[in-house]
Amino acid sequence: MSQFRSRDNSGMGTLAWGVGNGGELNRLEKARLVRNLAYVQVRDVVDTLRHRIGLLRPNAISLDEMAPPTTALTEDAMQLAEETHDKALLFHSWRTYYFGAMLAAHERIDYDRSLFFAAAILHDIGLTTSHSPHLCDCCFAMSGGVRVRDYLRAKGHSHDVREKVGDAIALHLNGWVSKRRHGAVAHLVSRGAGCDLFGAGRRRLEQTTLAKVLERYPRDGVIEALQFETADHHLDTRPAVMTALAGRKAPPDPFRRVLSPA
Repeated sequence: MSQFRSRDNSGMGTLAWGVGNGGELNRLEKARLVRNLAYVQVRDVVDTLRHRIGLLRPNAISLDEMAPPTTALTEDAMQLAEETHDKALLFHSWRTYYFGAMLAAHERIDYDRSLFFAAAILHDIGLTTSHSPHLCDCCFAMSGGVRVRDYLRAKGHSHDVREKVGDAIALHLNGWVSKRRHGAVAHLVSRGAGCDLFGAGRRRLEQTTLAKVLERYPRDGVIEALQFETADHHLDTRPAVMTALAGRKAPPDPFRRVLSPA
């Protein structure tokens, strides 16, 4: 399917990039994905060192302060999420939202909260049982982005809104999403999801606030909901490459000590 894909892979993971290729990566794009994942790991090593010597001290922030606003977009997104997601997947999506919001607060990133919530709460709709096409036929992030974009069109949302939300969903498996190139919303969805699954950036989350998020939205069943060890992903897509790199073994719970008794 390489004839459908530009030689410039800077748009890797966007909806436009995925047209006609099912989300399949070429060799250059696979190398870019691996590089992105390595970059995130290096950042975490640096964060750990900064934390140990007292240079990384995130501030507490209330969950109410970070809560999504009540808008037509957030209500439509929540309606679709509640209709399609089981509890474990919905809680993962909520943690993605709050972890992204906490990272944004720590790093002083400006973003549209309604757009971010809509993308975060629906970013894994491609893993839901009612979703079509099945993930073995297409990258689930790509097909999920298309589905949400089309859903928002049917709900009367503007072209700009539905494209930004759809792209953020499609991009979230890139390992690292450039805020400069793709905007704050896509950047934060990817980081929030990566934080919940792998713990990437967890040193930038204040522990008291983190514990409150985990108490409100427990991680029970998240690995099963994400089908990390069981999904038959479409060949050469980002999830297929990422799970293969992990040996199809689920990552350990990065927050197992947060709620442990002192």
